[in-house]
Amino acid sequence: MLNQIPKINFKLLSNENHIDYQREINTLKKAVTDYGFLIIKNYPIDFKEINNVFDLYRNFFNQSLDEKDTVNMSKTSSNRGWGGIKAERVNTDFNPDNKEIFDCGPDIRVNHEFQELPYYSKNIWPENIPMFETKIMEFYKSCSQISISILKQIEISLNYSSNYFADKFELPMALLRCNYYPKRSKDMSKKDFGIAPHTDYGCLTLLFTDGTPGLEVELPNKKWEKVIANKDEIIVNFGDMLEIWSKKQIKATPHRVIGGNKERFSIPFFFNPQYDTVISEDENILAGEYLSQRYDSTYVHKII
Repeated sequence: MLNQIPKINFKLLSNENHIDYQREINTLKKAVTDYGFLIIKNYPIDFKEINNVFDLYRNFFNQSLDEKDTVNMSKTSSNRGWGGIKAERVNTDFNPDNKEIFDCGPDIRVNHEFQELPYYSKNIWPENIPMFETKIMEFYKSCSQISISILKQIEISLNYSSNYFADKFELPMALLRCNYYPKRSKDMSKKDFGIAPHTDYGCLTLLFTDGTPGLEVELPNKKWEKVIANKDEIIVNFGDMLEIWSKKQIKATPHRVIGGNKERFSIPFFFNPQYDTVISEDENILAGEYLSQRYDSTYVHKII
């Protein structure tokens, strides 16, 4: 899969009048149904903005533990703020993940029926890093726009009705994160990962990288291969919720990060619909109930 993950030109995919539009749609269909992964280029976020966001996150993670602890998510009932090493365990067959995280969710300024639920909680921000909240939330909005565009094109590629997915994100449970993976220690065991093998929980994930390799995906033959993308490309994959919602037409593919001899930063944006979205009429599964159950079994401070 190293050289097989489909690459898509977002600019062409977004232009139905372009001569190469159908080619991109066909590539998208193959990506979502066969691989569960794709890489996009030529998307509408300035590369300088992405670099600035990485710099802000680096500044945050480079702080002392005491400074980061002021926004520790373990003091909340949700997943807002900083989580230290082993704050998350995505796979119970392995040890908690060897990474730090910083999570933020949507900034919804109007009253709504879900506002008291944990995964609509207000964000918490470090106060000592100038422009942190402003720039991170600007980036959050840009990621939301790209994600909606991709979902709309997936609807077309799979011959779904218009807004099969795309109108279910008015009050999204979307999550923007930065992962900080420290260098892998020599005394770690085979049970220790930067992030253990897992599939994502939600719908669609955009992943921005700092250029340091680390992400690996599981091939159909159960072998693992590294995903290589340029710093100005976005890796896109799909989660369990979208697999359920599409009645398994869309593939959620296992992936992992072992960790290496270099520290690594990555920024995933997890795009999830609003709480009351029915993702399976047959089993009467609500998006919010499904996502909450998965989160509550993953974040160490949420496990009772």
